[in-house]
Amino acid sequence: MSRFHVGGKVVDKVDLLRKKHWACVDFGDAAIVLGGLVALNILVWLFTAWSVDFKSFVHYSKVNDIYLADACKIIPSKFSGSKEVVPLHFRKQTSNSSSSTNVEEIYFDFRKQRFTYSKEKDTFFKLPYPTKETFGYYLKSTSHGFKAKVLSTSEKCGCNV
Repeated sequence: MSRFHVGGKVVDKVDLLRKKHWACVDFGDAAIVLGGLVALNILVWLFTAWSVDFKSFVHYSKVNDIYLADACKIIPSKFSGSKEVVPLHFRKQTSNSSSSTNVEEIYFDFRKQRFTYSKEKDTFFKLPYPTKETFGYYLKSTSHGFKAKVLSTSEKCGCNV
């Protein structure tokens, strides 16, 4: 009998217990626990591949300062595709003016488009391309001419892929 009925003021029932020694846990229990942990690990790994929100929750933490960030989660407009986590790039550019100051450019590439950070507007925007000019403006255009200008333009706009 493992339970005794005392029926007193302080103690009503007494259960008899024996301490389990973890060294004597049988192989079947250990296999069940190990199988559960392996299944949980596989599910977490699959959820990071299936869900961008879960991946950003597991792998990243939100920051308020842009200089502390190394990636950003892109949430596109409605009916424009799915979310993505893309790396955030920091690049120092030398200014073409006579003061030769270094200007830091913060940008990310999303679906073959480059978005740069504006400190004045405190947001990201697409690179401004001259698309609203007259047809004659585009007919008069020539090549960059100098190798340095070609390199600076390819750094700013990226490769034309």
